[in-house]
Amino acid sequence: MFFFVPRGISSCFAPQAFSSVTILLMSLCLCGSSSYAAETLTVAVASSLYPVMQQKARVFEKEHHVRVHLVLGSTGRLYNQIVQGAPFDVFIAADKQRPAMLTKLGKVLDRQEAGQGYLGIMIGKHVADLNALASPSIRHIAIANPDVAPFGKVARAVLQKQGFWHVLQHKFVYVQNAMQAAMMVNKGLVDAGFVPLASQQGAIASIDYQVVLLADKVLARTWLANISKPQKIQLARQRR
Repeated sequence: MFFFVPRGISSCFAPQAFSSVTILLMSLCLCGSSSYAAETLTVAVASSLYPVMQQKARVFEKEHHVRVHLVLGSTGRLYNQIVQGAPFDVFIAADKQRPAMLTKLGKVLDRQEAGQGYLGIMIGKHVADLNALASPSIRHIAIANPDVAPFGKVARAVLQKQGFWHVLQHKFVYVQNAMQAAMMVNKGLVDAGFVPLASQQGAIASIDYQVVLLADKVLARTWLANISKPQKIQLARQRR
């Protein structure tokens, strides 16, 4: 479980040690700061979107003079943390199921579509198809845990539909989320993996993202409006 302690401003000066002019100048500086000053926005984000959200967070911080604290994980694990009371302001999920469940629990103030991602198969640095996974040279395949990670759940559904699930199951290496699967492929720790792709080309399935407003804050609503603009989110698969 994640615990977040907001940054505060601590002061222990003695007013008598400052001249009236100094105090006046300090007051003017504080009053002239942005209304968002010292605020922190805490965003729970599905791991497959983490690289993209890092970029958006940096831009948002510069524009609004705030700190964006990103907490990444599988959609299912983040959902469980929210149910248990984790103090997130916004939740970006890689499915529609968890946002709907949170709505029924009365934890959602607003929710919007947040774009689309793509699931594919990587062998080394190349996009492959399902048939390639049956090769004897492919001994270990990274897949996000289908019980908590939407990318894993969708991968399992595709494999079951195509009749590959039981054939390949002995090769699977289960990880917590889609980005861990991508990392293992990148580092050569597995022969192949089901990972987020940057485009529809070579994808075996698509993923719908939703952004959920959990806290009634102006800053959180501003982030929601920024993320839910009608555009497809392009997933950047990091190569190392």
